[in-house]
Formats: sequence, C-alpha cells, structure tokens
Amino acid sequence: MASKAFLTVDSGGSKTCLALYTEEGVLVEKGNAHGFGSVEDSVSVLEEARQILSDFCTGYEITHAVCNLGGKNKEQMDATLKAAFPGARTKVFRESEGTVGLELCKMYSAEVTLMAGTGAIAIARAGDRAVISGGWGANISDGGSGYQLGLDAVRLALRELDGTGELSLLTKTLTGIDEPPKPMSAADFCAFRDRVRQSLAPFDRAHLASFARKVCDCARLGDTQALELYKKVGLDLADLLLAAAKKAGGVLKGAVINGGMVNGKEFWAESFEERLRREYPTVTLHYITDGIDEATRNMAKTMINKDKGE
Repeated sequence: MASKAFLTVDSGGSKTCLALYTEEGVLVEKGNAHGFGSVEDSVSVLEEARQILSDFCTGYEITHAVCNLGGKNKEQMDATLKAAFPGARTKVFRESEGTVGLELCKMYSAEVTLMAGTGAIAIARAGDRAVISGGWGANISDGGSGYQLGLDAVRLALRELDGTGELSLLTKTLTGIDEPPKPMSAADFCAFRDRVRQSLAPFDRAHLASFARKVCDCARLGDTQALELYKKVGLDLADLLLAAAKKAGGVLKGAVINGGMVNGKEFWAESFEERLRREYPTVTLHYITDGIDEATRNMAKTMINKDKGE
C-alpha cells in the first residue's frame, strides 16, 4: 500500500520547484523542472506538467497538493494537479494574490515579504488584508528581478559594443567578443550585429533571466560593471519593499526577502539595506531562498489538520 504524502509546488515562468513530504511533514525529496507559469489561463491540463508531477511522486498517495504560481494560469494548474493526483485536495495560489507572501509574514513576524526571483513583487500586511507593490506583469514591472538584471546586462553589453572603450568582463562573457568592432562595410557590420543578436537569443523572459547567473559570476571576479548593476538591484528592491510598507500603514519592524536573487545578495544587500535603513533603521531582515517551500508546506499541513478535525 502506498504511503500517504503531500506535495508543494512553486512554479513560475522559468522554473518549477517540487517538494514531497510525508503526511507528518518530513521531507522526502526535492526536485526541479522548467516553469509552467503562463500569462494565458485555460481549463486544459498541462500534460507535460502532469507527467512530471506524477513521476516525481511515484510510490506515494498524494492526499494534498499546494502550489504557488508565478503566472496567470491558475485554473489550468489546478486542473493539472487534479489530473496528476485524482482524489487529492489541491490549492493553487497566484503569487500576485499575496496569500503565500502573507503566510511568510506570519511565519517570520514581519510586515512585508519581498519575492525576488525571475520577477519581483512585495506583499505587505494591512490587518487581515494584503497590500501589493510590483508584480504588474511579465516584462513591464520587474525592477530588481533576475529578468531585469539579465536584460540590463544585455543592454550594457550592446552599449559597450557601440562604443570605442575597453569591453568589460561582463560584455566579453555575454557576447564572446573581446573588443569593439572596427570600421567595416555596411554588409559586414550588419552580419556582425546579427551574430551578436543570435548569440544572445532567444529574448524570452526565462532566457534573459538566466543571464543573471553570468552577472553574478562576473561580480565575483570583481567586474565593476556587474557590481554596478547589482547596486541598482538593491535600490530597486528597496524601493519596491518601501512602497508596499508605506501603502500598508508605514510600520516596518521586519521584512522577509525571498527568492533566487538572494543567492547574489552579497553584491546588492549593501545598497538595499542602506536605502531601507534611512527610513527604518532598526528593521529586522530575513534573507531566505526557500521561503515559498516553507510557506506552502505550512499551508498544506494546515489543510491536512483541518481535514482531520484538529
């Protein structure tokens, strides 16, 4: 007889994180897949996602599945979970709804949760309600995110290629070119530019966000341009967090900073904290990379306990 278990899912536009737990809340396994968050909702099942979820939980009877979704396709993801685990209790929360962010606020006794991964959004507590800053949608509201960092890096590289100065390590890393192009025929120059664009393509959100890793690598090697981009990340994230805090009433004793961008916080935390502490000098900051997993695990356990009448 298969052991009972529950599943948490954190799925965005570029990556999906899976965590399988025993019914008592003990971690069995973690895994990753590509993102299934989409800007288009549908009632159709995501067959690839269904298969991945089903295979990941082989040997277990899934009783509950909770998903934090960094996309608009909430109904589609719920249908996919139900197809993968017939009979399981499922719950899908859109990240921009703020529910999971509020759970993190509660867990860490904080007023604001800042989620900084491929995208960026800040969720603040206002009584029993949520106040949200950022998260307006893909490609139009992502200051401080991995997507924005990758896009800024590409734009910087192209500006340097248009100039005459020495290329930064970051530009060399992104493009594989060691110096700006010399004068050449119009046809040759057009071909050169096409090769550069091809080397950076595709220009979708997930791929541009992947360049954030190269910015981090170059920053670790002391590249000044990469370090400057990270300073901007810190300022953008601080402004996002402050906007949410002020809309929620202006109290900020604690904040949770969660997501993949925390992996590079050694390069942006200084500018981030300096901006925050000008207005909230005693704020307590909790930097975590797996907060979504923590929050959805707690939410799944709550569902289980309620079903048991506890």
